Amino acid sequence: MRSGKFYLAYWYFFAVAVWLFIFIVTGSPNLFASNFYISATGNDANSGLTPFASWQTISNVNAHFSMFAPGDSVLFKRGDTFYGTININQSGTNGKSITISAYGTGEKPVISGFTTISGWTNEGGGIYSKVITSQALTNMVTIDGKQVGMGRYPDTGFLTYESFSANTSITDTELGNSPNWTGADLAVRKNDWTLDRGTITNHTGTTIIYNTSNTGSTQTPSLIGFGYFILNDLKTLTTYGEWYHNPVKGKFYMYFGAVNPLTKVVQVATVNDLIFCTGGNDYLSIYNLNLTGSINNAVYFKRVYSTDIDDYCRIQNCDISFCGKNGIELGQGAGFMVEGTTINNCNSYGIYSYYASLFSIANNSISNIAVIPGQSNNPQGNGGLYFSCNNGVINYNKIKNSGYNGIFIRSGTLGTSINIAYNYIDSVCLVLNDGGAIYTGGDWTGIRTIDHNIITNVIGHGAGAIRQTSLSEGIYLDEYASHLVVTNNTVANSGNSGIKLHKAHDNTITDNTTFNCQRGIDYLNSSGSNIRNISLRRNSFFAKFAAQYASVFSSVADDIALFGAADSNYYARPIDDNLTFSVTQPSTGWQQKTLATWQTFTGQDAHSRKSPIAVTDVNDIRFEYNATKAVTTIALDAKYICLDGKIVEGSITLQPYCSIILIKYSTPTAINSLTKAGKMLARVFPNPVTNELMIEIEDSAGMAGFEIIDSSGRSVLKGSVNEKTTVNLTNFSSGLYLLKVVKGNSSALKKIIKI
Repeated sequence: MRSGKFYLAYWYFFAVAVWLFIFIVTGSPNLFASNFYISATGNDANSGLTPFASWQTISNVNAHFSMFAPGDSVLFKRGDTFYGTININQSGTNGKSITISAYGTGEKPVISGFTTISGWTNEGGGIYSKVITSQALTNMVTIDGKQVGMGRYPDTGFLTYESFSANTSITDTELGNSPNWTGADLAVRKNDWTLDRGTITNHTGTTIIYNTSNTGSTQTPSLIGFGYFILNDLKTLTTYGEWYHNPVKGKFYMYFGAVNPLTKVVQVATVNDLIFCTGGNDYLSIYNLNLTGSINNAVYFKRVYSTDIDDYCRIQNCDISFCGKNGIELGQGAGFMVEGTTINNCNSYGIYSYYASLFSIANNSISNIAVIPGQSNNPQGNGGLYFSCNNGVINYNKIKNSGYNGIFIRSGTLGTSINIAYNYIDSVCLVLNDGGAIYTGGDWTGIRTIDHNIITNVIGHGAGAIRQTSLSEGIYLDEYASHLVVTNNTVANSGNSGIKLHKAHDNTITDNTTFNCQRGIDYLNSSGSNIRNISLRRNSFFAKFAAQYASVFSSVADDIALFGAADSNYYARPIDDNLTFSVTQPSTGWQQKTLATWQTFTGQDAHSRKSPIAVTDVNDIRFEYNATKAVTTIALDAKYICLDGKIVEGSITLQPYCSIILIKYSTPTAINSLTKAGKMLARVFPNPVTNELMIEIEDSAGMAGFEIIDSSGRSVLKGSVNEKTTVNLTNFSSGLYLLKVVKGNSSALKKIIKI
């Protein structure tokens, strides 16, 4: 006879098996909430309560959404594609979110706003057309899965305007009256950081009158001589792939030239948003979806009034692509989470937040944002992430190819904190200028921490602007930025500066590395006397080329020495390690300074250092970084010296989100001399030294002494020197030291390297 325990165990395992079966089939572990299933082969007349009685369309989901309760799930079948907008008008509760996700196996279900064009009409001249139904003027078109821009004149580059009137008109003396561009759109560069867009209301001769009410821009051009181009007009279609959409007539045009349109897959976004939250809805979960092809946003949490607050909503493990505006637009609320999501090919932002708190943006991949000039309806600020926020984290994201900033952060009130850490940002400011991979400004009292980010290739695009050179920065603390901690970051290959402080104050900048930037660190006081209370310690500002500077300081007041406190930094330019500082203030004008004259000028950087050795070939400089979560080992092809004097060979190990600068090193064979005013005091060898260092005094008469100082400026060993003295350094750590020899009233310094 079997025991009761046997039957209890039997039913336990049976229940677990049933639970696993339902989880695999339905994608939901909640056995008690209602799950609603949608598949391409379903029927809207079904109950929708099982995969075998699924609904078929998004419109039917919307018709039933008001009946959904906390804990319910709306599940789309994997491998299927659904067209339209999911309209959310209900809330979940704590522990019982309303979920929109996937069920079954295979690829994520696709929520699409794309219409695939077929049945083209030949309009002649290489232009084809198709009547389409669209909710608005489209702003996203692809050919064979690649985004193409709206037609424009000229096809590349900018025309130049010689005068303007406020935010209403521009005049180009070379512009004729034919063709007439009334009704088209104008993309006008108004300054380094703005490419505005408006509708041309009148074109007469050389003058274009325009209106920017569609974008809400009030920006006025800053100077004459900036550029513009014209778009959104059938007359601009002259190059393969250019398109024009007339939503009034419902007609879409594309220029194919000699290419047969039947050989191409053309998709046009005809839906405004793919997931639309009406506002004021909480505890929503969106995950495991592929969202593609929107005129505006893939996910839009609408904010109309200050009461439209969406709290504790999360988006996870989604793929978002081809959005005419933003990938995700968050309204106002607390507890937003976007994690594990890929976002690419958006015309304004990857993620935009009007105002968020207690948020988490982590482990996302964001690429190709606002990279087609004029395609964005947002005049400035387009880029990877934009957050006006309090209390949140932006961690472990990868942002690549951004038209303007990589990450833009503003706000931060007293007692709050924002942490931007362990992100990899590559190739920013591809369309605009005067921005940064990480950009922030404003005199906010909350603590903003920028920590362990890797930044590469900050471009700065000057096309259509007066200044064609890069004005873009790796980490940009713009006007009045305060209470920031910038630490352990790496910036490489910036067209302007690695770290820039523009009238910034009360900030801590420590343990950062800049490499191959036009300016390692750049201070700018463009008005007033604002750069104060800056703590700058243990940073490495490394200039690769002779035309670059380790540090630049420009001030409209004679106040450079009052910027704060700096020490134990490296200002290195081994190809020409002399005048590595450039400074200007009213009383002196521009001056180039050595580290020694900078120290005298400011009274700062007493223990800061230059490069440990010089080079004659920049190819002897090696830069490595690790923008992953894993410890990485890098093989070396030669013996190298680090900035701190440590010799490495064979391989090196880099911790996550760290970097290293290496200089190829050959062991010197000559004896090193210590001289004072051309007179030899002593000789020292070997250098580098492994165990014992020999010091020989040139003139044995009189007393002499020595002192060894480490890279932090700390005295680590003192002693007397006879005619020939051996100093045992066996127990010293590897690195760079200073040897000071004193004889009578004379003294001399020599760098020594312990290996």
